Formats: sequence, C-alpha cells, structure tokens
Amino acid sequence: MRTFYIFKINNMFQTFYNDKANILFKMFYDIYSSNDEDLINKFRLFEQITIPFNKRIFNNYVMLKHRDDIYYTKTDNVHIIESDSEISRLTINNTFLKIKSNKNINTFIRDIVDSRECLFVIDFKSKDYFWINETKTKLLV
Repeated sequence: MRTFYIFKINNMFQTFYNDKANILFKMFYDIYSSNDEDLINKFRLFEQITIPFNKRIFNNYVMLKHRDDIYYTKTDNVHIIESDSEISRLTINNTFLKIKSNKNINTFIRDIVDSRECLFVIDFKSKDYFWINETKTKLLV
C-alpha cells in the first residue's frame, strides 16, 4: 500500500518550483520529518507554501463522481473504493488530501487529475513526488 499526500500549492511557490520539484519535495520532507523544536517554524513555512482545500466542495466533487459506484462508500471526509482490483482510501483535510491505495494510479488520483487543480503529490515513504496539472496530465494517465 502506498500513501500519497496531496497539497495545493500557493501560486508564487508553484511558479517558482514548477521545474524544481525536488527542492519543493525537500521542503515538504523537512516539514514532515521535523521535531518538536522546529514545529512552529515548519508550520509557518507550511502555511506559506500551501493553500487550504475547500473540504465541502472537494467532498461533493468526489461523492458525485462515485455515488452510483457499487464499490464506493463515504463516511464524513473519508471516501473508500474497495473492489477486487483496487483498495483506495481518500481522506480530505483542510490542508492536504491523503490517499492510501494498493495502486499507483488509483481512482482518486484520476479524480484529482480530472479536477484540473494544480497539485503537488508526495509519497514520503518512497520519496516519490510529482505535479498534477493540466500540462502534465498526459504523462500521468
């Protein structure tokens, strides 16, 4: 199972780091692995880099796409797809989306691509990261 964290990036950071994703990943990795001493500074950096998600809108977007799917369930801000070929869980938070899945390109990643948002995706455990945006959609799907 892979765990993907998805962040909506501030326009200034997005413009600057669009071709320097490795530097943006290092910034997020420092925040992710920070200790209690650095917590306040790391949180301030996180607030500068990211833009909050509108949970209500994104929950509705995902729910409307899958409400007729027999393998789909939703509880609060957690969306689950459980079929023979895929087990994926999307949790929608204000500051990030979290997807746990047995597939690299899962249903929820495809939904995010369809949303046309410009987002930064990180798997901290695998140290894997990529942008999802309109220009790179063809490479992903």
